[in-house]
Amino acid sequence: MKKLILLLFLTFTGTALTQLTTTNPDTVCYQTPTLSTYSIPSVGAGTYTWTIPACATLISGQGTNSIQVNWSACPPGLINNAITVAYSSAAGCPALPVTLNVLIYQVIPVITPVGPFCANDPCITLTANPSGGTWSGIGVTGNQFCPGITNTLITYTYTQSGCSFSANTGAVINPVPVLSPIQHNK
Repeated sequence: MKKLILLLFLTFTGTALTQLTTTNPDTVCYQTPTLSTYSIPSVGAGTYTWTIPACATLISGQGTNSIQVNWSACPPGLINNAITVAYSSAAGCPALPVTLNVLIYQVIPVITPVGPFCANDPCITLTANPSGGTWSGIGVTGNQFCPGITNTLITYTYTQSGCSFSANTGAVINPVPVLSPIQHNK
């Protein structure tokens, strides 16, 4: 009988512990105001206690199996054990806590400088690192910039892992001087 009770206890405890896993994002875009939701499957009536780093803000869900977190004040980089959830059953029995690492993802696009230009200069190809982003601005089509008659701002936006990062560069456009007709003095 003791073996059966021990076997049932180990089976129940093992089942409860294996159910505590986190789901949803573990990569967050740097300085995004979007809330991230984290949850674990419910293991019954009890109390869930979530812990997050000081740079993050727990918006809702403390005490439940699902929380919302604002990461916008956290610096970029990997935060080991960023989220911890502990559970205590209604009978007061604690489960082993579960942790999740969170990567605050940031890419800093670098645009190869352009210009200055004369208003009648030919179009040029824009380049940036990392490649694969999109360009925008007055005089920009695809990755080509054609100087106009006024200074302009060129924007490069790079998107990866659901995060978008932008960089800007100014294009100085100098006017083309106009000469008066040649005068002939007799």
